[in-house]
Amino acid sequence: MSGTENQLSIGEVARRTGMRTSRIRYYEARNLLPEPERLSGKRRYSPEVLRQLDMIDAAQRVGFTLDEIRELLA
Repeated sequence: MSGTENQLSIGEVARRTGMRTSRIRYYEARNLLPEPERLSGKRRYSPEVLRQLDMIDAAQRVGFTLDEIRELLA
């Protein structure tokens, strides 16, 4: 199996996490998520991003700011 076969589109990440694609792109812009690979100009994410987004969401729900979350994930 090649590395691109298990990568996820931003739409698939959004569907699996229940987040809007704009929220995922915002987290990228705020450096909470690593910049994804691109294939033909489209974002392709490792399945690991699902866990990262779950952690970001949980941290926000308990009151951490995005700056604090970025430090925790670093």
